[in-house]
Amino acid sequence: MTHHYLIPALIAGLIQGIVEWLPVSSKTMITIYFTVMGIKVQNAYDLGLIANFGSFFAALYYFRREVVQTIKALGHPFGSDYYARLLRFLFVATLATGVTGIPAYIVVRHAFSSIGGSAAMVIVGILLVFTGFVVRNKEKMVDRSQAATTETSQAGSEHGRVPGFWAAVVTGAMQGLAGLPGISRSGMTITPLLWFGFEAREAIRFSFMLDVLALVGAGLVPLLIGHGGTAAVAQLGLTTTILMIAVASVVSFMAITGVLRLASRWRTSTATFVIAGITLVVALLALAGV
Repeated sequence: MTHHYLIPALIAGLIQGIVEWLPVSSKTMITIYFTVMGIKVQNAYDLGLIANFGSFFAALYYFRREVVQTIKALGHPFGSDYYARLLRFLFVATLATGVTGIPAYIVVRHAFSSIGGSAAMVIVGILLVFTGFVVRNKEKMVDRSQAATTETSQAGSEHGRVPGFWAAVVTGAMQGLAGLPGISRSGMTITPLLWFGFEAREAIRFSFMLDVLALVGAGLVPLLIGHGGTAAVAQLGLTTTILMIAVASVVSFMAITGVLRLASRWRTSTATFVIAGITLVVALLALAGV
């Protein structure tokens, strides 16, 4: 074990566990943190991706029932039931993520200093504000015409609608771009789902389920492409890296529960404005060099 990096690794796991589920780029925060701690910037970036394994294990456990049922749906992938449709959404979105995500990683590895992810997140934040106003207007119209529909719409949609083909393509492609520094995965996936008319609770839940596959992919990419992950683990230490992942896993599970509970209590527009506010504040602070 590389004892020099033990405490920084534990703190990095804490950062990953909390920030992964917010519209803030966890890999960027970990990259900055590890760089300050003396780790090479390329290795720090790869460690930020490898830390995703912790959140992957947490998401896998949290959504274990959905994961099992979706795997069973492989026997009838073109069916009309909920889990067959969920399987198709996850499959298409994951393919789209690979199309944009792998090139994004390669670009970062070859031109790290030229990526302007914070500026992109400002745009995402502004679009979320616009989306919040659109959703708020829709909510007011619904309240006027059907005062009783609020409870119905707030009820569980676990076995209701699932994002269609184009929603999966757009969401997956935007998730792939989150491989760039400064860009939040959750912010990039929740936003298009809101555009396609899903409530905040639905959008966050689908985003987190999609994260199960995305997180393991994010962790594997630096280990399989260019072997950057191997060098990163060597500098931090294998046992220390495993401890970082373990901390990220425990904290991630608690964070998922908290975020989904908040989303179920808030109106969609309120949750959207909160996500937009966090996105803009973090991105603007990054642009200002704070």
